[in-house]
Amino acid sequence: VFFSTTQLGLHFWPTSSLVYGIRVDYLAPTIYLFDLLLLGYLVARRSDLLRKSWLSAKMFSRTSKTTSETRSDLIGTLAPILLLNLLFSANPLSTLSWSLHFLLYLLFFLSLPKIYLLKSISYVLPLILIFQLALSSTQVYLGRSIGGLMYYLGERSIAVGQPAVALGSFMDSVVLRAYGTFGHPNVLAGWSVIILLILLHLKSNIYLLASATASTVMMVVLAQSRSALITLFGLVIPFYLIKKLKVRLVYFAIVLSSLFSLLSPTQILSPSRAELSLSQRLDLQGISWKVISRYPIFGTGAQASISTYPSLAPGNRLLQPDHNSFTLFLSWFGLLGVLATILILKSKILNLKSFIPIVPLLLLDHYFLTSPQGLFTIILYTSIVNLDHR
Repeated sequence: VFFSTTQLGLHFWPTSSLVYGIRVDYLAPTIYLFDLLLLGYLVARRSDLLRKSWLSAKMFSRTSKTTSETRSDLIGTLAPILLLNLLFSANPLSTLSWSLHFLLYLLFFLSLPKIYLLKSISYVLPLILIFQLALSSTQVYLGRSIGGLMYYLGERSIAVGQPAVALGSFMDSVVLRAYGTFGHPNVLAGWSVIILLILLHLKSNIYLLASATASTVMMVVLAQSRSALITLFGLVIPFYLIKKLKVRLVYFAIVLSSLFSLLSPTQILSPSRAELSLSQRLDLQGISWKVISRYPIFGTGAQASISTYPSLAPGNRLLQPDHNSFTLFLSWFGLLGVLATILILKSKILNLKSFIPIVPLLLLDHYFLTSPQGLFTIILYTSIVNLDHR
């Protein structure tokens, strides 16, 4: 789990990963160091344990006929959907890579005993938060990546002034937004918010929770991610951390008064960056709707939507996925995938309420689907917060 935050890996660049002759990392099949660690763990388990982890609830919950049948229904629903998605994919190699990562992460969690998962996670996650905070703070202070050993933990080579590096502002100065070991500051910020939600759900002791909350607040500020700021200060802290109504009202009063007294309206909106970001997101959203209308039933295949951009939007050169996870999912899996999701939700395997606090993250970005780090994190979150529900 500690190495789930690394992005060190070996990328392969077949012709299917090129768009307009440009390498697109979203389309490149990749083997990560973390994948090898997971495979090593799974291989070390007995073969009968791996088989039972798919068909029974012994490794994830108490044994019962109902839970076992629910698990079989989940796998029985996912397998044909992933297979059809691959068969109709516009980029089979990219879709296969995504599906294999999804299944590997899912199998890992299904193979873990419940008590081991809960006890270990509650102590490991705060340590990872502190490590990422130390790395992020140093990056922002130096204005570049640290390098050296940090490269092998997944740190990107970044510096103020380099092209395609995320920059922010602080007291009228241009600063590097914190990356940690993630591919983008938004991923770091969203990941830290999810980790805090997990620790809140596990009811960690007060010292660990205080440390995790402080670390998350600082990382979200250093990353300057708007979606994470909205999620953390607008939902997580007031509704999941603060339990008393009076304290919650005081909190909102302090936040709003501080926002309007310390910052001018232009600073609050940061127009230059906001307008550019909004324009790009709207352009990508428009392309996504074109993709959905062209591939309505089976979708383009997971991680394959960018491959359709040249034919659907030949003037576009912004080779990124749609920044809305809901429409991106629809473009990948089509109506068939949406119906399968509804079927899973109707079977009450998942608790829908657990997704409420992360709706802004899903609505305003795509990394929980497109980034292996994000995909593992969302499966981790879903696995833990739904244990009690199941």
